[in-house]
Amino acid sequence: MQTITIHDLHDERNVLAFDLRDLLALLAPTSLEAEWTVADPACQEFFATGEGGAALEKLAAETAMVSGKDLLALANETQQVIWGDFRGAFENRPGQIWTIIRAVDSSFYEITTSDGEVIEKVQGHFNDVRFAE
Repeated sequence: MQTITIHDLHDERNVLAFDLRDLLALLAPTSLEAEWTVADPACQEFFATGEGGAALEKLAAETAMVSGKDLLALANETQQVIWGDFRGAFENRPGQIWTIIRAVDSSFYEITTSDGEVIEKVQGHFNDVRFAE
């Protein structure tokens, strides 16, 4: 699996120019067909703001699964995901993770995947994409 990080910022405000909702929309329709596990990242408790953020925090506390469509709906009601792990997989491929999306301290997003199309879409859409070492 490859890991990339996305660091695109708003010019004037110096905050991330995107959030989870944008990544899920970019990776659709596959992201909407996936089942997602919402979890705390290894180094920090899950943290998100807004109505959807509170619901995501509850899911993370239980390491719960949610459909891609439901995750997008919650992401659309979330102001910002500050810390969070989202692991996408498919029913017909048990035990195999398709893509991991990780919010890191509202500073950048990390995506880990073996799907070359995911990498291509992200590189084609965002300006500041880096390969992790």
